[in-house]
Amino acid sequence: MNVWMFLLNVAVGSAIGGVTNELAIRMLFRPLKPWYIGRWRVPFTPGLIPGRRDDIAIQMGRLVEEHLLTTEGVKRALTQSGLEQQLAEWIDRVAREWMTDEQCVREVLLSAVPQVFSEDGSWSESLRRPVLLHWQSFVDRILEEQAARPLRQLIPAAGRERLDAAVDTVSGLLLQRLRDYLHSPEGLEAAQSLIRGMFGGGGGMFGGLVGMFLGDDKIVGKLLTHVDDILQKPELTQRLRQLLCAELDRLLDKNIGEIAAWIGRSQIEDWSRAVFAKLEERSLKLVDMPLSRLTAPIQEAVSTQLVPRVAKWMVESLARNVERIFQRLAIREIVTRQVDSFPIERIEEIVLGISGREFRMITLLGFILGGIIGVIQSLLSIWLG
Repeated sequence: MNVWMFLLNVAVGSAIGGVTNELAIRMLFRPLKPWYIGRWRVPFTPGLIPGRRDDIAIQMGRLVEEHLLTTEGVKRALTQSGLEQQLAEWIDRVAREWMTDEQCVREVLLSAVPQVFSEDGSWSESLRRPVLLHWQSFVDRILEEQAARPLRQLIPAAGRERLDAAVDTVSGLLLQRLRDYLHSPEGLEAAQSLIRGMFGGGGGMFGGLVGMFLGDDKIVGKLLTHVDDILQKPELTQRLRQLLCAELDRLLDKNIGEIAAWIGRSQIEDWSRAVFAKLEERSLKLVDMPLSRLTAPIQEAVSTQLVPRVAKWMVESLARNVERIFQRLAIREIVTRQVDSFPIERIEEIVLGISGREFRMITLLGFILGGIIGVIQSLLSIWLG
């Protein structure tokens, strides 16, 4: 074998190896569609990735769901990524911007919902009427739900202690007011009128004798002194307190339905409307206050207490519901659809952009191996003669 035949064998082997490797790489992506000669489909068309696109999409979805984007990984990322701190900082920044705004609540509401106020500055009827109906329904529902409960159960222990203290105060106060009245000019005049009616009004012999020997002033003076001594006795105060406590207990043992029936439906409705009107008046005063002034008492508490709790609650709630969220999102189906709709040309561009150097080395290696095979083939031909 001469030198030219040797070089030809090396060149042909090298060309075959390189072209074969290059063709194999191209057949990963090309052709995009099957080729047909009549009804016969050319083998290996379309390319590997276009031909197995559906299977690749399904496997990619399974890979992402089972190994990449797992619930355990997401939970670990939520707890270790500092998301809670970043979320707290963001919420605190937004809350501070809102709480330090010098706009009043009315301006904020008007910019968001212009029809919330009427021309005179009060709440619009379209807003006020539904709120009033809800308020009345709320009052009726509370009365209905609590109708069978005794009034005693609605009063906390601290409230009952204040009622007992009020009964003690009222007992002494009533007796003191009665003493003050009896010693006042009006009380003296009333006592004298009572004495005249008892002894002089009838005109009998006993009345005449009393009127002859004792004047009204003397009788009233002696009677008031005796009455005053009685009113100052602790036993009377204690007895009055016992009577008031007994009446209070009878009242507390009544259920809400009985008390509401005793008060009357019309009176309860009047009170309900009066409370609503007071709340409405108070709300109109609040909406005219700047946000900075309105939120001043709670700004520090919001930043130091509420914001961290909200951020922690949000992260914990998200971590607890990761599995449910993944079930609702259907990660596998999403990835499958995305991969299935992704352009093959773009996939080829991405793969070649990442592995282009390696693919060129594979092609070069094909040339080298083909050349080596050509050398070996030539040597074998020479050796075998």
